[in-house]
Amino acid sequence: MGKIIIVAGVPGAGKSTLLLEAWKRVQKDLSYSIVSFGTEMLNLCHEAKLVSDRDGMRNLSPDIQEEMQWRATKRIAERPENILLDTHCAIKTGSGSYLPGMTPRMLERLSPRAIILVDAHEAEIRGRRKLDKDRPLRSIESGEDILEHKVINRAYAAAFSARSGSLLRIIQNNTGEFEQAVEEFVATLRFIGVDHYETPSAKAGAPRGA
Repeated sequence: MGKIIIVAGVPGAGKSTLLLEAWKRVQKDLSYSIVSFGTEMLNLCHEAKLVSDRDGMRNLSPDIQEEMQWRATKRIAERPENILLDTHCAIKTGSGSYLPGMTPRMLERLSPRAIILVDAHEAEIRGRRKLDKDRPLRSIESGEDILEHKVINRAYAAAFSARSGSLLRIIQNNTGEFEQAVEEFVATLRFIGVDHYETPSAKAGAPRGA
């Protein structure tokens, strides 16, 4: 397993867009793969015939959600490359309560080198959600609800950082600040660097004694 960097943010903060742009700028000399934790977990839920779509995972019982999180964690930890893990610090359930996006055993297994939390003003987040045609209406929350989610997100991110001993970076991604946000993201990636690894095929072709 290479280095893992957790990239999180509330829906609408622009996490995935910022992550992709930063990845493009460093990929020539810092080799990372982008992995979506939600997609890995959804694939497992599909295999177990638990849900039909991503939104359905929010309504699974806490015990089942934790089990699916753990299975996804083990699958990701088995990958050899350096990973930018697109995920969430806090998961807002259908009941309005929160579940941590990472449990202690997940953090221990993944051993992240850093947690990058992407944030934005509540009004920005609410506006972006309204423009997202793929986002269900239930996610168009009030500014107060979004602020609460952001506060919980920061608390969880700090707890995850303390638990894993990893670097914590919070990046603001408001309108007109995207370029600055990308530069801060890239600077964090360069500060951490990468672990170089050999692919299984490279190992198989290596001469004896190499």
